Amino acid sequence: MMKGLVWALFVLSATAAADTISTRPPVELNVTSGLEPVCFYEDRRYSRGSVIEMGKQLFVCEREKSFEQHGRLSWHPFPLESNDQR
Repeated sequence: MMKGLVWALFVLSATAAADTISTRPPVELNVTSGLEPVCFYEDRRYSRGSVIEMGKQLFVCEREKSFEQHGRLSWHPFPLESNDQR
């Protein structure tokens, strides 16, 4: 009788453990995805160095604060070089 009880508990615990096994593929997390700072314009993402035209002015996506290496990005007026040598 005791062997039967021990056997029944063993079978029940093995069955319970078998129910917790998942056949789904493992989830892979791309940790770097979406963490890079970006600029937004018209619901679109732009990386650092991107140039867009707003109105008749060009803007470049650059660091918000020049001393930060991995800080926020924001739109800055694009510096146009003057070819005018007066």
